[in-house]
Amino acid sequence: MPKGDQKLGAELWSSALPRLAQRVGNATYDSFLRNTAALGLDGEDFFLGVPTQFAKEWLEQRHGEVIAECLAEIAKHPVRLHMEVTDSVQTPPPPIAAAAPAQVASAGVEVFGGTALNPRYSFDNFVVADCNRFAHAAALQVAKSPGHSYSPLFIHSRVGLGKTHLMQAIGLYAKQANPARNVVYLSAESFVNQVITAIREGHTEQLRRRHRNVDVWLVDDIQFIAAIEGPASEEEFFHTFNTLCETNKQVVIASDAPPRQLKIMNDRLRSRLEMGIVADLRAPDVETRIAILEKKAAAEGIDFPREVLEHVAKKIESNIRVLEGALLKICAYHSLYQVPLTVPLVEEIIADYSTSSTDKHVTLEDILSHVARALSADPKEILGPKRSKEIVWPRQVAIYLAREVTDKSLAEIGAFFGGRDHSTVLHAYNKVGDLLANDEEVLWFINDLKAALRGE
Repeated sequence: MPKGDQKLGAELWSSALPRLAQRVGNATYDSFLRNTAALGLDGEDFFLGVPTQFAKEWLEQRHGEVIAECLAEIAKHPVRLHMEVTDSVQTPPPPIAAAAPAQVASAGVEVFGGTALNPRYSFDNFVVADCNRFAHAAALQVAKSPGHSYSPLFIHSRVGLGKTHLMQAIGLYAKQANPARNVVYLSAESFVNQVITAIREGHTEQLRRRHRNVDVWLVDDIQFIAAIEGPASEEEFFHTFNTLCETNKQVVIASDAPPRQLKIMNDRLRSRLEMGIVADLRAPDVETRIAILEKKAAAEGIDFPREVLEHVAKKIESNIRVLEGALLKICAYHSLYQVPLTVPLVEEIIADYSTSSTDKHVTLEDILSHVARALSADPKEILGPKRSKEIVWPRQVAIYLAREVTDKSLAEIGAFFGGRDHSTVLHAYNKVGDLLANDEEVLWFINDLKAALRGE
């Protein structure tokens, strides 16, 4: 039933949805937020109708704070969020990316599908930087030759660093190159819901036919499978995954953690996930973060002082989505109070944004030792002045890995590797980076070294 002012509640929710789609991602949006409706706004209490108890628990536990914060930013006052399971949710809000048209089986049963690919998530729109160059190169190779180079491709990172963008870019590229390709992109949340529905309604065979007869299978947020009690979803996923790999189809998986850290019950599945390329995306460096902020600020029509952007970029290191969320909060504050934006004021506005990192610490000495052992090179020669082909390649690989898996600056890396200047370090890094996009053996080799360094 309506709670308080239903019209105001609907307007507030309609305004919040685009922001929420950016903060929680399209997978959660499509699976849960699309099928919700505002029941009303009563002072600071906002009532949201959701279709199932499962959706209510998922949203409350994982995204409740983000939803309340977003509502408060728009309402310009604190908001208490209340969720209720209700049958009154009839007209879902427009999707950020419209669902793919459903197909119908001969018996009249809807065939299980995925989410439509968003044209904005193309390779052309992906900003390539040091933090994501390896993952981008691996994704591009897969897109150019799905099922032939290597499968699966496993992409992992903390939230908000571009996994979904790369996943969809692969699908878009593969489909554009060959429109006849059967490409399915979906979240693990959606897959689990489909399994539950198929079991309940007796349509498991239709589900299996749909997902085991595709050319490119893209599954986002695989960690969701581990959150479901009971083995049915995990077993169904494993057998689908296994079937596709054995028939030389392309499988791409995205997760917030590498395979060995996933809390899954099926050891066979974990082992299979580790068989292909494992690529990570790291938080962007400060220069890249400033560029992102400048672009977003221009889109908002606000001229930020340079020192403010630099401060925000240095303060928030771990998450592009958090970075953009902080900027939106600053924009909202500026729009509301019309006060000059200073560094102390911005510091106060974004004080609640986390910048913590839990990456395994890898030293330059670790990298030197690993590379020297892997390429049968003398560590002293890698650090020395010798420029023969036999030693230049190990040195370039070591420099590339130093830039990839540590937070050291170009100057610090150059100083460690024999006092080389920053342009020499950058040349070595770019040399290896270019090879990754064109040489499969180099891609595999660097992937293995990164995994060994990080203990994955």
